Amino acid sequence: MKFQTSFRNNHNALFLSKAISSYFNRGTSLASTIQTVLNGIRELTGVKSLKDLNEKVVQSYVSHLQERVKAGELSRKTAEGYISGLNRVLEYTNEVLGRNFQTFSPAALNLSRGSFVYVDRAVSQETHQKFLSFLSQKEDIRAQALYHSVQLQREFGLRLRESLAIKTETISKALETGTLHLTKTDGTKNGREREIPILTESQRKALEKALDFMKENGLFSLAPTETLKEQYNFAYEVKREFEAQTGERFTFHGERHAFAQRLISEGVDRATVSAWLGHGREEITKVYSK
Repeated sequence: MKFQTSFRNNHNALFLSKAISSYFNRGTSLASTIQTVLNGIRELTGVKSLKDLNEKVVQSYVSHLQERVKAGELSRKTAEGYISGLNRVLEYTNEVLGRNFQTFSPAALNLSRGSFVYVDRAVSQETHQKFLSFLSQKEDIRAQALYHSVQLQREFGLRLRESLAIKTETISKALETGTLHLTKTDGTKNGREREIPILTESQRKALEKALDFMKENGLFSLAPTETLKEQYNFAYEVKREFEAQTGERFTFHGERHAFAQRLISEGVDRATVSAWLGHGREEITKVYSK
């Protein structure tokens, strides 16, 4: 398979950024950041292809970001985003060209926004049930699929994208093995694999019901639309409709927070919860629970 590696102009950088973002199952926001990074590398160093990347080129770009932050030309938040985009470029280069670039930590470069602080964003059980009831009243397969995906978000701490992209085969294997093993094909962030054990009866029932629904409707995932993006957009349309009609605030990510809070309150250590959530750094989990 031939992979695109050129970013000799903005047009090529656009196509390459989309290819890298797609490779890691990420959306247009990351693609836009990666495009900015690629254009920045080209303008700063003259390099126009991933094949010509080397440690000196990469370090020049990183140093340039640091200098811009120091001069007040760039915020730490923006610079941290660019470092994240650069890391995806380096990971992609390692994968497709067999290179061995090391990724960067924004904190180590003094480009981090700061420490993560706990904020209670968990969806309450009451609001969770109200949203499920709202979905169950709709005679729309998209709403029915979203019903099951929301249950999986709460029971396993899945991101919205993961709960929509999760495959029938993934759920079947989880029920056989007692462990939910997620991969890139299930929409995991940056394509990272992770395993979440089935510890409760409610988790098992959520999987069983989702699987039955998928089989009954001939679905390979919980996105009954032609594309995952369509179901993703539908999810937010329904969320806004629910909030407008009920006055309740609901967030899909809040289901993930509820999952983390429940586990930590039950005595599960933060490192384990972090691994089950699929966080790259344990520190991020501080946002989810006290």
